[in-house]
Amino acid sequence: MRGQISLDIILTIAIGFIAVSSVVMISNEITAMQTQSSLRQQLNDIGNGLAQVISRSAILDDADSAIILFDIPKILVLGETKPQPCDIQIDKINDKIILSYEVINLETGDIETVSVEKGFVEPTGMNPLPDDIKCGETLTITR
Repeated sequence: MRGQISLDIILTIAIGFIAVSSVVMISNEITAMQTQSSLRQQLNDIGNGLAQVISRSAILDDADSAIILFDIPKILVLGETKPQPCDIQIDKINDKIILSYEVINLETGDIETVSVEKGFVEPTGMNPLPDDIKCGETLTITR
């Protein structure tokens, strides 16, 4: 009888441990998916804003002089106390803006890159755009 009670207690503890471990794994996976979704949405919004500013600056191609300043916001990352900078590449050959941010996968420890691409129309009469810029900096377009 005593052996049966001990076995029941051990099985109950084991099943409880497995259940808690499963809930923690599911929670971690949901958090990782939410983080990537949030990052992708923020990069998408920043990319849309950049593409609009760059494309609309073409209106000023005929102006004698012009200056456009666009403050690029930083992104909010789950677990970070301050907004973070992201990397932005402006591919003038293919008319694409590539925004990216590297995040560490908590389960594997691997670095994963979340990236978004946006197209734009490069203004012909304006001075060349920079190749690289970061979130949190100011994009300056001049003529």
